[in-house]
Amino acid sequence: MADDLYFDGDPAEDSRRRHLERVIKGGPPRRRWPWVMAILAGGAWTAWRMTHPKPNGDQNDRRKPGA
Repeated sequence: MADDLYFDGDPAEDSRRRHLERVIKGGPPRRRWPWVMAILAGGAWTAWRMTHPKPNGDQNDRRKPGA
């Protein structure tokens, strides 16, 4: 039996053939650096926000109590 035998309309054979074509052609690799950079930027922003908390109204109030 020939290895390149293909029956039209047979879903199992069609799916296997397309999968092998994709594997043999070898598409371009997916770039992962945008995700890595997004995670690093998010971590840096989170660290900055944790070390620089928002000031409350009490800290910005320059008046002395009772004045």
